[in-house]
Amino acid sequence: MAQDDTPEFVRFHKEGDVGIITLDREPQNRVNRQVAAELGHAVSAAAQSGARALIVRAEGDNFCWGGDFREWPQFSDYLKRRERWTLSNGALIALENLPIPTISVVHGNAFGFGFELALHTDMIIAGESAQFRFPEATIAVFPLAGGAQRIAERAGRNAAARLVMLTEIIDAAEAYRLNLLTKVLPDAELQSGAMEIAVKLASGPTRAHAATKMMLTAWASGGVPNADAQMIELIPNILATDDVETAIKSAAEALAKGGERPTLKFKGT
Repeated sequence: MAQDDTPEFVRFHKEGDVGIITLDREPQNRVNRQVAAELGHAVSAAAQSGARALIVRAEGDNFCWGGDFREWPQFSDYLKRRERWTLSNGALIALENLPIPTISVVHGNAFGFGFELALHTDMIIAGESAQFRFPEATIAVFPLAGGAQRIAERAGRNAAARLVMLTEIIDAAEAYRLNLLTKVLPDAELQSGAMEIAVKLASGPTRAHAATKMMLTAWASGGVPNADAQMIELIPNILATDDVETAIKSAAEALAKGGERPTLKFKGT
């Protein structure tokens, strides 16, 4: 953070029910310790803001070229290195664990930490000209923020080994083919299209979305049996929400009248 505690490189604001985190560290939005700290503060602000969906985006020509390795030599011992990466990885885990739908909006290059940042959100929406890469092996390290395992989770072990070890650059079309992206949009429509999706998510049943995220997390850590065990615990709580009560009443009334259900504005309660 800057001396007056005003974020210098990572901003958070809301537009209606949609929270927006913006990276803005020219020229490449590389992440150093300060950016990592500000990202953590922005995620915390989003969690406390009442936002019902969250977008992660960036200014400039690129989403994020990765970590700023120029600062790495200053972390001269085990404890300093551990503290530094606990900070940045903790921000990403906090983002991943938010109980609301999260979307990365990727333009230009998403390399290294930038790719990993996107992989910690529920959905990745990219412009047609976006590119993705793990270049870490070119400086004798591996993805330091969980990229390898999250590629494996989405696209399989073979894809993870290929992208990490061969340091390939893939375009948005290939990333979509590998099931890493939710949607590819024309560059000129990227920001507006992503906001449209975020607004749709924000107007939906956020408690149900949170439960879906919990199911996917349980599946990732313990497979279908673990997810099924978690699910049976969640069902009674979800069925007790005002959202479900309202939706069921509306559906029953529509069924009785032989018509379609109206679009509802859920409260998330």
